[in-house]
Amino acid sequence: MAGVVSKKVFKKDPGSLEELAIRGLGVIDEATIEFKPGLNVITGETGAGKTMVLTALSLILGGKSEPQLVRHDAQRVLASGRFSLSDKAQLSIREELENIGAEIEDGSILLTRQVTKDGKSRASIGGASATAGLLSEIGSQLIAVHGQHASLQLSKSAHQRDHLDSFGGESLQKALSSFTELRHELLQLRKRINELSKALQSRDRELQDLQVLVKDFEKVKPQTNELEELDTLISRLGSVESLREASSNALAALEDETGGVLSALGLARRSLTMNQGKDRGLDAIADQISDSFFSLSDAASSLNRYIENLNADPGSLNFAQERKALLLSFAKKYGAGDLDEAATRARSAASRMGDLHGGDETLHQLQSEHSLLFEQVKKSLHELSSQRKSAATLLGKEVSKELAALSMPNGQFEIRVSTEEIDEKSDIKESGADEVEMLFSSHGGNLLPISKAASGGELSRLLLAIELTLAGKNRLETYVFDEVDAGIGGKAALEVGKRLRQLADDAQVIVVTHLPQVALWADHHVVVEKSENGAVTSSALRIVDGEERESEIARMLSGLEESEHAQDHARELLELRNLHFR
Repeated sequence: MAGVVSKKVFKKDPGSLEELAIRGLGVIDEATIEFKPGLNVITGETGAGKTMVLTALSLILGGKSEPQLVRHDAQRVLASGRFSLSDKAQLSIREELENIGAEIEDGSILLTRQVTKDGKSRASIGGASATAGLLSEIGSQLIAVHGQHASLQLSKSAHQRDHLDSFGGESLQKALSSFTELRHELLQLRKRINELSKALQSRDRELQDLQVLVKDFEKVKPQTNELEELDTLISRLGSVESLREASSNALAALEDETGGVLSALGLARRSLTMNQGKDRGLDAIADQISDSFFSLSDAASSLNRYIENLNADPGSLNFAQERKALLLSFAKKYGAGDLDEAATRARSAASRMGDLHGGDETLHQLQSEHSLLFEQVKKSLHELSSQRKSAATLLGKEVSKELAALSMPNGQFEIRVSTEEIDEKSDIKESGADEVEMLFSSHGGNLLPISKAASGGELSRLLLAIELTLAGKNRLETYVFDEVDAGIGGKAALEVGKRLRQLADDAQVIVVTHLPQVALWADHHVVVEKSENGAVTSSALRIVDGEERESEIARMLSGLEESEHAQDHARELLELRNLHFR
């Protein structure tokens, strides 16, 4: 049957955009589109609202929100997209999702964006609130939108470098991996050197402080219990006269021949000694009195010596006071007022100074290791740059070939890799020392950066050519193309469609097109239909297959669904597609 289209068997079923829901956006009141793996095409009459589908995608991918997007009879725009995620995609965005508390349900994630008439915007990812920036970050790892009005990530040098690295294959990836490992080692070594350098700077300051401490200690040389002894000495020297009077009076009380204690005890002792041996009880008392007599006699002798040695020299008092002040100052400076603590610190200073010496040798050794490792990093950077330059030459040639097949016979594509000179003090980037720039000319003129050198349609075809060349690298889940067929027709349009079909072998592809030669290659065909009700214009989305799809192809061919000639032509094109898959 002419209306039946053969189904393509896909190599794999990676993650993809499963569903796009739109409400209150431009001419679309409410619509839900289901997308499938493979090639999805969106067609419809001019003004029906095909671009609104891309606008909805742009919103859920963090694009600019504008109040004029809101349908005139609605209060807000609501766009949501459900993405099924491959294991690779889940791994790449897991950290971002965990940070906001987003959830993956049954292997899929929902991205939602709401814009009100007053311009306020709200976004969510997996049921968790998110910023437009995070939508963009997450979305960029899942889907690439190529079109005149879409943000062109490929214009950024980092993305261009990523594309080149993907194309470079195993040898480039090996060089990149080797550089990454060596760079990590170098950064860790630099960290150790910086930490040790800071420690040595601190060490030098500590050594100076320790040297001052030891010097001050040598000046003071405090002795054990010296403060207590000085306090005693100062107290004694400051009270010489009163001490002399007291000790003299005490001595007189002991030695006075008529009323002294020793005379009385001597008399008592002699009296009892005369009767010794007559009564044990009295003998014991006599012994006690004898002991007291001899003890007081010794005390009297001590008092005599004390009085003889009692010195009232003012110089000795001044010396003792100055010595005490010196010790207290040292204690305050190094021991928070505790002389023993200050002395302990000083005695351990020598050992600490010994411990601090020797770091210079270690630092010198690490610096030598850094020089050797840097040379390895430099060598790996050279190898990486060489691999990139070789890959750039080959990628440029292959993309240029694809451009010729996409109705751009004079299209030229080139990738320039410039390498920055580095030294041991350079901040080495994670990506290496290369700057990558993609240049393009659609008509054989001067090569310019791709963002400046192509119209919307040319740019889409250029990006299609690049993606085709990179097919099978598994970089993204979904690709969206708008105006990829602008300015072409006939055989060239068939070739574009065939190339889109080829890309869809390895990823989901969504194409907005007005060419039947492109639409016929679709695995899933969505039609945007416009209806009018008085002053109100609205659009609806409908999936077509079989005869309905044949009619849509016929309309695209002639503008008339009922044209018998167009119907025949549509059947012919669909048969051509079927033959391709047999």
